[in-house]
Amino acid sequence: MGSESDNKNWKLGEVVLLPRKTTQSNKKYEYLMASRYICIREATAGQRGILLKVLGKTTRENIIMQGGQPFCKDEKYEGLYSDTYFSYRFPSVKELKEVLDILKKGESLVEIFEKAKMHINPNSTFWVSDTASRLLFLKEPQYYDASHGKLTAASDNEPHYRLTIAYFYKSNVSW
Repeated sequence: MGSESDNKNWKLGEVVLLPRKTTQSNKKYEYLMASRYICIREATAGQRGILLKVLGKTTRENIIMQGGQPFCKDEKYEGLYSDTYFSYRFPSVKELKEVLDILKKGESLVEIFEKAKMHINPNSTFWVSDTASRLLFLKEPQYYDASHGKLTAASDNEPHYRLTIAYFYKSNVSW
């Protein structure tokens, strides 16, 4: 089903099991990479490969702003003196557009996501890391509407897809 190897040279459509990896945002918040992803682009000599994980849909009320970036409390570690929260990273609009282009060109990829129980509609709406400014220093999360090519500040509580992306090249897996 999934694989984890030293050379990390995954093939198109392969379900990949990534080991848990975190990076600290601050003492209470960390970004997370773990679990099942699907390879949507193989690595070549001049280009990193792309792994995609569909996290389902979520609403604005589940997103907080942390360090100027959207953050969901996907996991929680209860410590002795304080708790630590973990979130999968949100893609930028540029990263999202690249992923959606790949999915739209390869319809069989969407079927692979369905079989892996990760439903995705490439013509839907998606949360992104790009934010809108409200007042002077307040940031608001935004979503990208793939069917209209439009970026919108989240003012309602409609659900939008959450995706997270990992890149790989040779033995390196990164955000």
